[in-house]
Amino acid sequence: MIRDEGRMVDGITSLHDGMDSGRSPSMINPSQTPYAENITMRGGFAKTRPGFNRVTFATSAAETAMLGDRFQGAMFYNESDTVQHTIVVAGGKVYKTTPGSAIDDDWTVVDITNSVTVSSSVQRVHMIQAEKYLIIQDGTNAPFLWSHDTSVLASARASVPGSDEVPIGSGPMAYGNGRLWVAKGTEFVASDIHGGDSTIIKFTENTYISGGGAFRVPSGTGGITALQFLTRINSALGTGEMMAYTSDGAFTICLPLNRYDWADFTDPIQKVALPDNGAMSQFSTVGVNNDQFIRSRDGVRSLKDAVRAFGDPGNTLMSREINRILKHDDQSYLAQSSAVLFDNRLLFTAVTDYDGTSGIGFKGLAVLDFDIVSGLRGNAPAVWEGFWRMKITRSETETDFDILQIYKGRYSNAERAFVAVRNEDNELEFWELKRESDNLYYDTDGATEHRITSELETPSFNFEAIGSAKELESADMWVDKVAGQVDFTIEFRPDQYPCWQDWQTWTENAAADSADQYRPRMRIGRPLDTAEAAVGNRINYGWEFQSRLKWKGHARLKLFRMNARAVQEEPYDDVVNQDSSSYTITCAAGTGGTLE
Repeated sequence: MIRDEGRMVDGITSLHDGMDSGRSPSMINPSQTPYAENITMRGGFAKTRPGFNRVTFATSAAETAMLGDRFQGAMFYNESDTVQHTIVVAGGKVYKTTPGSAIDDDWTVVDITNSVTVSSSVQRVHMIQAEKYLIIQDGTNAPFLWSHDTSVLASARASVPGSDEVPIGSGPMAYGNGRLWVAKGTEFVASDIHGGDSTIIKFTENTYISGGGAFRVPSGTGGITALQFLTRINSALGTGEMMAYTSDGAFTICLPLNRYDWADFTDPIQKVALPDNGAMSQFSTVGVNNDQFIRSRDGVRSLKDAVRAFGDPGNTLMSREINRILKHDDQSYLAQSSAVLFDNRLLFTAVTDYDGTSGIGFKGLAVLDFDIVSGLRGNAPAVWEGFWRMKITRSETETDFDILQIYKGRYSNAERAFVAVRNEDNELEFWELKRESDNLYYDTDGATEHRITSELETPSFNFEAIGSAKELESADMWVDKVAGQVDFTIEFRPDQYPCWQDWQTWTENAAADSADQYRPRMRIGRPLDTAEAAVGNRINYGWEFQSRLKWKGHARLKLFRMNARAVQEEPYDDVVNQDSSSYTITCAAGTGGTLE
């Protein structure tokens, strides 16, 4: 520390409490940030997020057709302990894609549609694997049925109408406790049990339900948007009750396994678990241990926490801290939102973006980390790490790649997560999100490495002198985990000023890409004494100061401090004698990827 009695310092180091845009930057803790983009705080310090790696496919007619058509959905399909696939629906065709033997090998693509009619206009199809069966619902046509086992199904075919096979549903399906469940608007029905006298694509046992034929959610709550089973430990099958969600509620379905007991079941088969706020999408309803996280109209909810806090005033949201991100979502598009639990993070698609050709996409991912800081002495609470997006430069043009869907699967015993995206030509691509432990420092496009741009805003610092005038003098920044070239940009603003002011830009170069270099105390000099007529002061004069830090490339922020000096406040006339002229403050457009 420099010995200077008139010098005031304030800053950030560990950001283990994550992003919080639900409160003013003047009110949050020094361990929080009002906004973070392409950053992870795992371990406490803010660093560049893990990289994405583009999936490549062996050239074939099926590969060309799949990537050129409109994306409609993807899911993991498990054939055996050693063979797994991703099923992709695009342009009304169904494709089986299979990874190569090595992790970076080309995937093969096979068209398995077999002339079965699947709508090419629906935004998303619903897919599920039930034992050896793949079932696809487009909401209009007879369900698509396929199995890798030709003794089960010789080839893909449609469910046969009038034969008690899988009925046409409105979309959501679930498989649990040996039965396939299909939503039909406000109703849902169950298949025959696996291992019984028939198969799970037969629906003959619903007549045992007291009153006949189908279950139904309460009227006025809307159609079923998601069906998901809760996970239960110390149970025979590892699954508990099924949850039926609508956009306006959540309902617990509890049934005995034996179909003969359905009519005599004395406890309520269906209970209201959560009124008023339900799930918007099957694809963004995710189990986390014995809880479920859902994307509702107004944010992200935990079923367990919402039920626990039902008696409290207001509605319980888990996402007030990232409202700055989620407020950019169009609620009418949230039926296509998706989410996964991967690498101990919950990743939700966010910031809707509609395109007339390729449909509904999302600008990036809202990220909740369950493992921010952990150890034998205890775990810190889950925190929001902010917003992750992909910016890829091709032919010297940088493009935001919209995420159409995020999904995951266990391939060769390794859990892997993927995103289907639309590229700069509005065509389909697939990228794999790597684990933090994989040490992929760039978004990797074949042989091309795209440096990731990270962005972080600090709290608004009062330097522990509330109401005292200050002059911003300088700043200092410490980083490590530097890999290759990293370009830094620092901006600032005083008090409630809406516009970020350029402060300093510079570049650091590490000789290798191993993220083992550090840069201690990089010094940022005095900002310009630019005058702002609207407030009658220089822009570096104020009562609080906030910074925005950006870096392109891989680095970890260890410490950032701002240095100010207390100044004598100017005498003022009475309010009635002050300047009453009308002024306009105009912020320059295109100042970064920040979601304001």
